[in-house]
Amino acid sequence: MSIYETDIWRVGIIKSPMKTVVSQGIRAVHWLNKEPSFRFLADPFGLHQDNKFYIFAEGYDYKDRHGRIEVLILDEALHLLDRTVVLQEPWHLSYPMIIKDQGQIYMLPEAYKSGRTTLYKAKCFPYQWESVSEFIFPEIAIDPSVFFHNGLWWMFYTPADSGYSRQSVLSVAYSENLLGPWQPHSQNPVRITPSSSRPGGNVLVTDSEIFLPTQDCTMTYGGGISFLKISHLTSEKFEAHCVKKITADATAFGSYCQGIHTLSALGEYTLIDAKRMDQSVLKRLKIDALFHSRKKLGALYMND
Repeated sequence: MSIYETDIWRVGIIKSPMKTVVSQGIRAVHWLNKEPSFRFLADPFGLHQDNKFYIFAEGYDYKDRHGRIEVLILDEALHLLDRTVVLQEPWHLSYPMIIKDQGQIYMLPEAYKSGRTTLYKAKCFPYQWESVSEFIFPEIAIDPSVFFHNGLWWMFYTPADSGYSRQSVLSVAYSENLLGPWQPHSQNPVRITPSSSRPGGNVLVTDSEIFLPTQDCTMTYGGGISFLKISHLTSEKFEAHCVKKITADATAFGSYCQGIHTLSALGEYTLIDAKRMDQSVLKRLKIDALFHSRKKLGALYMND
């Protein structure tokens, strides 16, 4: 891969529930509109309520290299009703995991560059969010995936360590309360492999099975989705094995057939993102030059 092959992600909707996607794969995708040049939407999570679809995703622009969380509101015919930035911090944000607990709606985005793991609560859904000071997590979590099972809250995540481990390590924590205290699993890290460790979306819990979508990063970042079937999950024991992989084929994905790294439930539908690699070298060079000049000007301003 050339340094000037630029990942461009796009969010789509599969008109089947996540359970069907796991068992039958992906036959067709309803794509959201393309973004302007060298911008993308990725890491979609959502809710279906009040006859609307609320899709939260990372909005990223290579001009400033700064992720922010946007919401896209669609009606049940999948027509866009509204779109806006709902969470922006001085640090990069992505992977806006949406959680419901005791009538409240929370968001747990990936924000490892802030040096902490921060939970947000909807102050006025879906537009206003405030950080929850009572929430304390013992590690900096990358792509935290949270769910409730057998009386406990569970979090699958990748620790924010070296570059290699950020694509290759899976850890687990648990708590009796969403706000904590959270306990790291005694077997951490529970999995070390670039093929199926870093979380890639909602955990799917059926009557008898638990599936975690993970990213296959063996050939490229976010090259596909590997499903881990969790066979044992207690505070003392974790066991899982990879049961299926999904890659982006040109039939269903068109030009966005060079990677998938998020799969999440949206009511009876499923959200997905997929990427193409832009090879416009001159445009990328111009964007990089503009980014570095702005960065230098900002540093001069701060030191003035």
